[in-house]
Amino acid sequence: LELDKSMHGQSADLIAKKFVVVKVNVGQFDKNKELIETYGNPTKKGIPAAVVLKPDNTVLFASKGGELSNARRMSEQGVYDFFNQIVTQHQ
Repeated sequence: LELDKSMHGQSADLIAKKFVVVKVNVGQFDKNKELIETYGNPTKKGIPAAVVLKPDNTVLFASKGGELSNARRMSEQGVYDFFNQIVTQHQ
């Protein structure tokens, strides 16, 4: 939910146009563990975390270093830059 608060303006536009967002409740790191492990445990170093998949379920990006763990302190530009980098790397 902290990441949701950072998604507005150009970040929200980019995400709406380029991604389908699926939120996964991890509880206290005790829920949906099998799903999380499927993608290499992107929550290991903090939440929120992100996994970006192609339509065929191929992983384009999975946060492994806590890249979004400071989302509540990220600027809108920081959130935009994060997701835009994924888009531009995989066009």
